[in-house]
Amino acid sequence: MPQIRQFLLALAWLVAVILIALGAAGLVAGMDVPATAGSRPWLTAKDDVVVTAQLDAIAADLEVVADRLDALGIQGRGALSALVASDPATAAAALDEGDRLVSEIGSRAAKIATALEDVPVVGTEEAGYRLGPAVRDRHARLAAALASTRGVEASWLQLASGSAAATRLSNLLADHDEAVLAAAEQGRDAEYEAALTILDDADTAIADARRLRNALARTVEVVTLDEWLDRSARYDAALRDLYAALDDSGGRINNAVRQAMTEERKAKDRLPPDTRGLVLIMAEIGRGGMNGAVIAIEEARGQLSAALAEPAPSAGT
Repeated sequence: MPQIRQFLLALAWLVAVILIALGAAGLVAGMDVPATAGSRPWLTAKDDVVVTAQLDAIAADLEVVADRLDALGIQGRGALSALVASDPATAAAALDEGDRLVSEIGSRAAKIATALEDVPVVGTEEAGYRLGPAVRDRHARLAAALASTRGVEASWLQLASGSAAATRLSNLLADHDEAVLAAAEQGRDAEYEAALTILDDADTAIADARRLRNALARTVEVVTLDEWLDRSARYDAALRDLYAALDDSGGRINNAVRQAMTEERKAKDRLPPDTRGLVLIMAEIGRGGMNGAVIAIEEARGQLSAALAEPAPSAGT
């Protein structure tokens, strides 16, 4: 009997030791596991409060950027509409305001990028158990929202470049028409040499427009522009031949003058009857990248707004 009792006591002691060991192991294992996302909000509350306050300030700055992007899109559409309507002064004013907005957006974006980098804990090995998942997700959304603004400056430069080309082309075509009208006025006064000299300016305008056309052809449909330039150049050549013939004849009508007059009338009949062709040319230039630039700016605005629309988490979640 004493031996059996001694055996049972030893067995009970062994079982107790095993249970205590298993309990201690479970406690240690529990201590070794960091707080998982949302499992222990009381452990993340302190850091969540600090980080959330900084993210609130960043979100407020991004709201301002979103407003500026909205304004930039308005200026871009205004510049495009003004160019199609052959209103370079309005287009220039819209571009100037757009330049100011782009500069402000870039400055604010740089400030926000620094603020995001300065947010504590985020991006460290401790973030997984010191910050709640909602706070970490919000930081990621705001960073992505800021990233959506990175292409805005390039888009605006593309729009401004297209606008400059359209304005330059519009001015060249206007210069050409003014030179031809001035030459015709001299011709009516029988000042044929003076008319021929003025037509040199018209030729220069056409040549410059053709060089610009070659640059535009990379991104713009130039069929209408080519037709406009070809018909204008043919008329200029016919008018030059007429004035040269009149100058040679001393203003008398002879066979050479009659032939030149016939060719001048034919070339004149092939000229565009009004400015609708010019409006179409400007519209084509607008489609050649400028529309895409405006769309890119508005897409950036949409992405930013979508990120900011997410509800801000409360501290500790």
